[in-house]
Order: sequence, then C-alpha cells, then structure tokens
Amino acid sequence: MVDTGLIAQELRARGYRVDDIISIPSNAGEYEFRVDDIDITLAEARALLENPEHVTLKPRHGQWDK
Repeated sequence: MVDTGLIAQELRARGYRVDDIISIPSNAGEYEFRVDDIDITLAEARALLENPEHVTLKPRHGQWDK
C-alpha cells in the first residue's frame, strides 16, 4: 500500500504546494498528485522527492486546455 499522505507531507515540507491526491480507478493502485497546479504521477512525485534538481514540473499536453 502506498502512503500518499506521507508523500504529500514530504512534498509540502520541501516547499511544494500539494492541492489534491487523486486515485485513478481505471489503473488500480495508481495515484496522481496536484503539485504547484500540475498533475504528476506517483512515480514523478517519488522522483521529485529523490532528485528534485533533476525534475522540472511541466504541465502535460492538454492539462490546462479548456
């Protein structure tokens, strides 16, 4: 089981704004995090915590399209 609360807490402690944790039911066990207004996957959140200097937050194609 993934401790999404702990990941969100660690991201916040490092200065990121985490607005939501989104469970993706069509892909069981997957989560997305809304960090600084950008949706990132669980893997991207872990990478951000492990190597923040190597990760750039960018919106996905169509994420902000209305």
